[in-house]
Amino acid sequence: MNAKTYESVQGIGKTGQTLESFGEAQNQLNAEMLKELRVIQLQTNMLLRQMLEAQTEITKLKEEQVKYILKLSKCEAELESLRQNAAKLSRYEAEIENLHQEVDRLKLTARLNTNAIDRMTRKANEADES
Repeated sequence: MNAKTYESVQGIGKTGQTLESFGEAQNQLNAEMLKELRVIQLQTNMLLRQMLEAQTEITKLKEEQVKYILKLSKCEAELESLRQNAAKLSRYEAEIENLHQEVDRLKLTARLNTNAIDRMTRKANEADES
């Protein structure tokens, strides 16, 4: 890009001189604006690269987020399965406890029956002996 817009033409009189000084001032202004424009372009390019890097990072983070969400869903499903198994085990424990109580009751009944049979046998033996 060219910063000069005024090309000096040798003229006669004050008009040429006034126009020349205006043209030179305009050329200086254009040169400064061109420098500023290039700085802004460099900053824009740098910001664009940073934005692209940020977008790449965001994409990676979103992918990780999806992975973690899937992992969390899997863990929640496993937890629910474990809760159901725990509920089943709780029911089984209650049934086993009931069976233990029933066995204890049957043992007591058997012991009482055995004692009763022993007493009856002793009485029968005593009756036979007398």
